[in-house]
Amino acid sequence: MIRVALAGQPNCGKSTIFNLISGIHQHVANYPGVTVDKKVGRFSWQNETIEMVDLPGTYSFSSYSLEERVAKNFLYDETPDVILNIVDASNLKRNLYLSFQLLEIGLPVVIVLNMTDVATRRGMHIDTAKMEVLLGCKVVCASGAKGEGAEAIMEAVFSTYRQKEQDRRFTLHYEALEPFIQEMETAIANVDTALNKRWMAIKILEEDRALIEKLDSDQRRLSEKTQICQERFRAAHHQEISAFLAAVRYDSAAIVAHQCVCLSSKALKETLTDKVDKIVLNRWLSFPILLLIMIAVYELSIVGGYKLTDYTWPILAGFKSFVVDHLPAADLINVPMITDLTVWMLNSANALLNYIPVFFILFAMIAVMEDVGYMPRLAFILDRAFKKFGLHGQSTLPLVLGGAMVGGCAVPGVMSTKGIADERARMATILAVPYMNCLAKVPFYTLILGAFFKEEMGMMMFYISTVTLFIALIVSKVLTSTLLRTRETAPFVMELPPYHLPTFKGVLLRAAQRVWVYVKKVVSIVLVVAMALFALLQFPGLEANSKRAFDEKVEKVLSDFDSKVNANTYYARIDTREKVSTLLNAYDMYKSKRMIVSGNEEAKKVDKTFLKTYPDLFILIKPQADPAAKTVNNALRELSNVRKDLLRQIKNEKIEKSFLGIVGHAVEPLTRYAGFDWKINVAFLSSFAARESAVATLGSLYENPKASSVRAEDAMVDNGGYSSLNAVAILIFMILTPPCIATMIVVKMQSDSYRWMFFATFFPITLGIVSASVIFSLGNALAWSGLEAMGYFYASVVGIALVLGLIPSRIKAWSYTKD
Repeated sequence: MIRVALAGQPNCGKSTIFNLISGIHQHVANYPGVTVDKKVGRFSWQNETIEMVDLPGTYSFSSYSLEERVAKNFLYDETPDVILNIVDASNLKRNLYLSFQLLEIGLPVVIVLNMTDVATRRGMHIDTAKMEVLLGCKVVCASGAKGEGAEAIMEAVFSTYRQKEQDRRFTLHYEALEPFIQEMETAIANVDTALNKRWMAIKILEEDRALIEKLDSDQRRLSEKTQICQERFRAAHHQEISAFLAAVRYDSAAIVAHQCVCLSSKALKETLTDKVDKIVLNRWLSFPILLLIMIAVYELSIVGGYKLTDYTWPILAGFKSFVVDHLPAADLINVPMITDLTVWMLNSANALLNYIPVFFILFAMIAVMEDVGYMPRLAFILDRAFKKFGLHGQSTLPLVLGGAMVGGCAVPGVMSTKGIADERARMATILAVPYMNCLAKVPFYTLILGAFFKEEMGMMMFYISTVTLFIALIVSKVLTSTLLRTRETAPFVMELPPYHLPTFKGVLLRAAQRVWVYVKKVVSIVLVVAMALFALLQFPGLEANSKRAFDEKVEKVLSDFDSKVNANTYYARIDTREKVSTLLNAYDMYKSKRMIVSGNEEAKKVDKTFLKTYPDLFILIKPQADPAAKTVNNALRELSNVRKDLLRQIKNEKIEKSFLGIVGHAVEPLTRYAGFDWKINVAFLSSFAARESAVATLGSLYENPKASSVRAEDAMVDNGGYSSLNAVAILIFMILTPPCIATMIVVKMQSDSYRWMFFATFFPITLGIVSASVIFSLGNALAWSGLEAMGYFYASVVGIALVLGLIPSRIKAWSYTKD
């Protein structure tokens, strides 16, 4: 097997080359101990197995960013057979800075000049033969966007692999530093390694801690020698070694580019990128354009994707119906535990899987913006404002995806923080995203606003939709100034690459890979947690007296049903409890299936299936014009409604007496200051599995069995005994509420820490309880209306954010480069 490592600077088209060569034979995971994507493609070429690893994009082999450390450590530890260095042919000088460092490693290197079509359009001609002579390695032209060059690349890889050695060792002469390099080479002469010891000596002089740790068990010896060399060099040349190395590499890159690139008069003209950036980065137009792009992202992914769920939901519901058909049937109000558990698990899974169209479109649009080159520009536009709060421009997309404009989802928002190079800002963003208004919170807001703020719904929704961003900024500022202040920050060089057209294949592959990560790592774990939540809501179950009372109600209902149909011609088919139970289950199942189908043809198929399955009972389920069958059907409909009422009552009592209900009662002494009772507590506790659960729980708890047609919000007003001030406290807690289980899992994945996952859970709970309690207590004392209370809360949050924004952040300056 030949192991090939793909290395290159960001925006060089490395991903398109990787997709071009490896096709669909890809696997995405994480490097051990970090959250950086590890993409591996394994395939056959000329009867040889190829394993191609796509290293994170990096400008150099320093240790400033997590991506640079990951790429460097992979080459240290794995020692690939060939390094495939992808170079942007239209920006040769900049890309050669990394190429020199790769060539110095001592492993076989093949340089791929990607985007040669772009270089040609710009009037640039590259003499590849001359480059091969100067660099001592194979140089291949390709265009990943056009699907050109895969064959030539693989032939160069095979040729280089068979040689084992380069045509000649590449050596970059560092002039005044050479004596120090030789001195350090002597110090590591006894080290057994496949890597070039000259390169290792240079990295040690740069104080590469990872390499020093690998080379010397007694690290003090090399560290002391490095410090002595640095002091001597600094005294002699008044310059740091790292700065001197960078200058030599940039000068050498300029010389190679000058000798190998021939520029026509066309190359001197203003490029399309320059023309577009005059508009996109314009001081007055950049923010309106950004807003339009974000609206487009929402419209296409959240709105458009949600419309697609109209098509995916019947599939999921159909699968659920298929599974339920094969589960043990209920005996009137006695539902088998395995049936209850399976239905609960299916509902939990479907709630997550139903949003796959939304996530797929979101991830596809992220891939498009990455490939086009807008993502770095997005970071540049918003960096100045965000870095006042410990964030930066690259935090924008995660916050928007999380629901900065209402209707996002924290899962893709947190997942998209991978692209943030600055560790402090990345962690702050991970912990800030869950405060956004995810799509699943909207039904809860709608319920509360519909119940208590029908006339002021528009104003209240404005407060809710905008206050979360200010809360996220406050939390970020506080965390980066306290718990995250020691986190590593990187001197961030923001490159504004030329605009490129994305490839359809590349966008689909990346979107599919990210969705698969979501399905595999999130849904599977969520189902385990959902099982635990089921147990907390079910056990210890009904008390013996309650169970006996419900059984007596069932006997009375059956007796009433029997009195209505015992003289009926069809009585022989329903003259026992078992027969009635079978008929009732078939009736409810038929109604359920008819609800998820549309059109006469589909309805006829359902009728045909049930007629075949229940030939003797179908006439009673769908009586047509038979008077006797209609009489049974009417009694059956009443029996079905009563059973549903009894099942609701049983569920409510189980919830109240369950472990979760006990917890709801137990925390009442704490939450009563916010105006919450045990029912509100249980609703919030159940919402940790999925936000929609809060609405379902409240609807169930406050439902009036005698008036089941009453809307949930009206039932809450009539039966809850809450005021509009209670409602504001409830809303404030939901705004500040901790992330759902799926988001908590993704926080763990991205932070690689259970400690941060628990912090992301319990800090918002504390903040939510305190904030809701303060507003509720002040509102009671000062006789505020609900709208006034929300207005004061909003003004306080905005004021605190503005004050904190004026406090300087101790973050290193950032810069950007533009080609």
